[in-house]
Amino acid sequence: MANDPGTVYRDDDSIPDDELIYRMVIESNTKWSDTGEALRAATNAFQDRREEDLEELGVPAVAVSVYIASEMAARNVTPADLVSRWGEKYGVASITAGEVRLHGQGVIRWAQPEHPEHGMIFAKVGQRKSGGQSSKLAKASRIVIAPIRSGP
Repeated sequence: MANDPGTVYRDDDSIPDDELIYRMVIESNTKWSDTGEALRAATNAFQDRREEDLEELGVPAVAVSVYIASEMAARNVTPADLVSRWGEKYGVASITAGEVRLHGQGVIRWAQPEHPEHGMIFAKVGQRKSGGQSSKLAKASRIVIAPIRSGP
């Protein structure tokens, strides 16, 4: 069994509540309008990674990968640059650090050699986010760049 995220990660209070946090999304984790407009991230965009993935990812507990706007700005990285890195099927959703915290989550910087602007959001209490927490995060999100949609 993996560690509880709140026991190994600490919310980084140097990340202000108004800081934008970006999450990569694809068609299947985007909420779409009846007219085909990308409205926001879907609940599954904010679900924690599986415990089986932790060793491969090099992290001690489940979390959601994100990108921190101020870290991106310091490196002249834009949301469009993220899409270029990840591929054209991806889009970008945003949420603020304050909205993340409002729903019992923490935000940390988790720089990676090829992505120094990388961070994570994690459940402060318990083994992982509840479906309700993931849903609330999704409802608070906004689409910055819509992912490619394959059909109506």
